[in-house]
Amino acid sequence: MKIEGNRPNPAAGIDDQLDVNRTAAAKTGDPKRLHDAAGLAGGDTVQVSSGAKLAAAAIDAAQSAPDVRPDKVARGKALLASGQLGADSTQLADSLIDKMLEE
Repeated sequence: MKIEGNRPNPAAGIDDQLDVNRTAAAKTGDPKRLHDAAGLAGGDTVQVSSGAKLAAAAIDAAQSAPDVRPDKVARGKALLASGQLGADSTQLADSLIDKMLEE
């Protein structure tokens, strides 16, 4: 590609206008102005749907949850010690099979 330094840059004023629109968008909270500013620069824009934001929040919540819940472990140990958990092996097997078939 040949580069010539004697031609004026057709996008010379766009950066200034982009800064003005970004500043105005930040002050007013108007996302349309920010979108318009990006369009002036010839750049791509990305809009994230509310469903995607909700999914991202759910993933973050799941990832930040502890792997082991001590209260549930203590309850299970207490039920096992009292004989209320694991006493009926047939019911346990049926529950496990039913759970596997659901997936």
